[in-house]
Amino acid sequence: MRLLSFGAGLIALFGTSAALAADLPADPADPVYYAAEPVSTYHFFDEVRIGATGFLDDRHRLTDEEEGVFLNGEVLFGNPMTPFDNRFVDFLLRPRPHIGGTVTTSGGTNQVYAGLTWDYNLTKRIFLEGTFGGTIHDGNTDHAETGARLGCSTLFRESAGLGVNVTQHLRVMARIDHSSNAGLCDDNDGLTHAGVMVGYKF
Repeated sequence: MRLLSFGAGLIALFGTSAALAADLPADPADPVYYAAEPVSTYHFFDEVRIGATGFLDDRHRLTDEEEGVFLNGEVLFGNPMTPFDNRFVDFLLRPRPHIGGTVTTSGGTNQVYAGLTWDYNLTKRIFLEGTFGGTIHDGNTDHAETGARLGCSTLFRESAGLGVNVTQHLRVMARIDHSSNAGLCDDNDGLTHAGVMVGYKF
């Protein structure tokens, strides 16, 4: 009898526990986390720049004409390609297109140019930059007695610079640029400028 009573007590105990468990609220489902959609950093207009440069040359025939300050303006466009994981590959294969112009303030040669810009970040703030493209100008293309003898009306143009990201959007850069025809025309004095650019990156 005692054994039967003990068994009946166990059955009653488990039955009561099951009923109480059924009355308890169900555990909340584990939260589901969704990966955030990638935020695009692409801008069609990626950066605008203004600056001032001076002519670099020691030939009096050129410096007598290419004197004073040259005002420089530039627009850089974003590259729509998806960034590469490798920094060096990304640097090589995702340059930014640019257009710009250099305006003389004292009778020198004006230029309008376009090309590609490669940026490489040395640190979060300091970066290197190189460009390559072409330019058209209003300078001499013949064997003039004064001024630069540029030979061709269209020249190659390249530049190199060292810059600092002052803020997320503001940057300052020292830069040198050179334009010439690479010997494709009879005269090839070339034009070289150096100066400072201030950019705003969107």
